[in-house]
Parts: sequence; C-alpha cells; structure tokens
Amino acid sequence: TLSRWTAYGCPMPPQLLDEMSATEHMVARNIRSVSKISVDQLWNKVRLHPSDPRREKIPNRCDVNWFCRTFMSKGELSKDWKASVWSLVQKLNMYDPLAMLLAVPAYRTAHFAFKEKVVNGVTHLCVGTSERDTGIKNRLALFDEYSTLFLSAFEESLHRKVNIN
Repeated sequence: TLSRWTAYGCPMPPQLLDEMSATEHMVARNIRSVSKISVDQLWNKVRLHPSDPRREKIPNRCDVNWFCRTFMSKGELSKDWKASVWSLVQKLNMYDPLAMLLAVPAYRTAHFAFKEKVVNGVTHLCVGTSERDTGIKNRLALFDEYSTLFLSAFEESLHRKVNIN
C-alpha cells in the first residue's frame, strides 16, 4: 500500500513536467496540461467552505493552508486568489508513478522501505506510515530514477537518441 506520506516525501517539481512536455510527445504535453488544470481545480475547491458540495469528496483537512504547505512549500495565499495558481506551485505529488515503481521488484527494493501491517489476519506491506516515515530510502535517488525513466521513455517512443546525464 502506498500512502500519501510517500508521495509527499518525494515531490516532483513542475519543471520536470515542462521538460517532459519539451520532448513534444503528445502524452507528455497532455500530462502537463492536465496537471495544471487539476491543480487549479483543486485550488478552487479547497477555497470553498467544508460543507460546500462543490468540494466533492475532498476531506476537510484539505484547506487553503494544506494546499499552500503541500504544493507551494511555504507562503500563504489569500483565499480570495482567483487567478491560476500554477505559476506558484513548487511541488507535485506523483502517486501513480510511485505506485508503478513499487510494482517492479528491483525498484521497490532499491527505493522503498516497508512496514508490515496485519488487517483482519492478512499481512499488508505498507510504504509511508506517517509524515516522518515516508518509506523512501533516498529521496534524491528516487527522483533521479523516475525523472530519467520519464524523459527517456518519451524520447525513445519518438525514436530519438536519449542523452541523459
């Protein structure tokens, strides 16, 4: 099981999405475009009162302060900010790419530390059991791994030679 603490422990800078988009691969461009739209939509929802149905299923803990801590690293943004927040975002939490890496035994062993949790007699391997225990062995090594994988995959799919440092 991959928790939000793991995603928070290895955020992606939006600049990586810009680099991926620069490959001109249509999926990379779409990922960047959808990410921007999603972050702006999330901002508009967290600004709403917790009882507002337009928040949909967003937990009450996800408010303006949470958004600023989670995506901007620091700073406070007025609840009245109506423009796109994309240019202010410093980090994105990438659940799906981390989950894909967890599915590959070599990456799982190299980058993640698990804890066993027993639920109804079934043992589960959990990554990221708390804010302090993200389950990531080395954040920089993990980021280097997945950013290299992303960029090389988009370049190679376009039949371009890959030159990644």
